[in-house]
Amino acid sequence: MDITPLMPWLVAISTILSLGTTVFTLLTSGAKKTATDLSTHKKETGERYAELEKTLDGHGARIQSIESEMKHLPDATAFMDLRLAVSEIKGDAGKQAEVVNGIARTVHRMENFLLSGSKSE
Repeated sequence: MDITPLMPWLVAISTILSLGTTVFTLLTSGAKKTATDLSTHKKETGERYAELEKTLDGHGARIQSIESEMKHLPDATAFMDLRLAVSEIKGDAGKQAEVVNGIARTVHRMENFLLSGSKSE
């Protein structure tokens, strides 16, 4: 059996298989790079997401602690009432200072009288 008449067909099939393999390799090499890049991107994105989630949880805890502290602080009305009360206390203290000054002058006069009265005797 002579395979000489089949040689051109075998060469053609071999060439087509070779070209097909080359094209397939070229087309799938980009897919492999894309798959590698995609897995790298997923990994980096997951790490960034975890870091952002941790930061967000930290901010949430800080905001909650600030809100709980704010509940204990006076509001504008309470602060105004406190301001008025301090003003009244200042006024009362001024009145008491005047009374104490008057008492001090009286005591000073009595002291002078007693000291000068004992000298005249």
